[in-house]
Amino acid sequence: MKNLVKLSVAAAFVAAGMGGMLGCSKESAAPAPAATPETGVTTSMWTAFVQRVSEGVNSDPLGQYVAKSVQIPNEGTRPVRPKMNAEDRSWASIQSLLAATRGPDVPYIQPIEPTCDDYSYCGGGGGGGGGTPTVYSTFTSSEGQSMDGDPTDNPNNYIMDLELAKSSYASVAAQPGYFKLNADLNKGAGGKYIYLCFSRKQVDPHGYRNLCGSIACDKLAVTKFHAEAWTQAISGADPGPNYEHIWNPTGTSWPANMQYKQIDCNDGAGGKYIYCFLTKGPFPSSSSSPVRTPIREVGVISGNSSSIQPPSGWVRDNQDINDGAGGDYIYFCYKY
Repeated sequence: MKNLVKLSVAAAFVAAGMGGMLGCSKESAAPAPAATPETGVTTSMWTAFVQRVSEGVNSDPLGQYVAKSVQIPNEGTRPVRPKMNAEDRSWASIQSLLAATRGPDVPYIQPIEPTCDDYSYCGGGGGGGGGTPTVYSTFTSSEGQSMDGDPTDNPNNYIMDLELAKSSYASVAAQPGYFKLNADLNKGAGGKYIYLCFSRKQVDPHGYRNLCGSIACDKLAVTKFHAEAWTQAISGADPGPNYEHIWNPTGTSWPANMQYKQIDCNDGAGGKYIYCFLTKGPFPSSSSSPVRTPIREVGVISGNSSSIQPPSGWVRDNQDINDGAGGDYIYFCYKY
């Protein structure tokens, strides 16, 4: 079992500071359409707000969203950002949450609600900050992508393997034989660009241990995958029985010099340490275990509420990949 270290939200938030979270500045882009009290903050207004914060043009008064340039050191217990569902984001709730996270022993400086000038929404609620945002999500999946499974060994185009691609640049590419889902797993939280990659081909088995018994792992499809949150960095985090890490390739050439390492999906973003795991085929050396159902498609859903769900027929893994780091709520999804 993991030895978890409980995070102090109040202390971590104070350590992270309140700088750059109290106002909005102008930019030259065309203003978003105005919202009425009846309609609230529209999707286009919300996405424009998140984009301005990501670019460092504006700040989120709650501190949930930060610029992509923000990088948190990956050591010890990292600072935690406050996080709030869009449907709960009013100016009163922002004030209340900030007061709670600062704690009773820290002098509370009431933040000034942002005035949006030529913008319709700057992250507050009511007044110049706009209103309560509508729930918004983006779903990115493998459907219709890279349908190149072996006609003999994988005629149904199941997902044969998963990897993670990580870089300081959004242009990072998947390894040969893999396809990158264009959904940053650190969206809205700064940190590295991290992407889920999949393959429908028989690829390097990555040295998976204890997964496939006498059957070569590259001939078995992925049957489940998920993320787990840890409160401290774990070198060689135990994936549990019948699971292995979803690896990040680090070698200089494929396949002869390829090496792999465990990756933290909150790398550079702070918050909890997020490790990802998969399993394949039947249990090792167990004739009594049922045959597992192979996954046909994988996806990533991200949005401004923990209530977001993928389309019908999909399964959502309920671990927020941005856990503790603010930003969007982000979840892995799969389809049998």
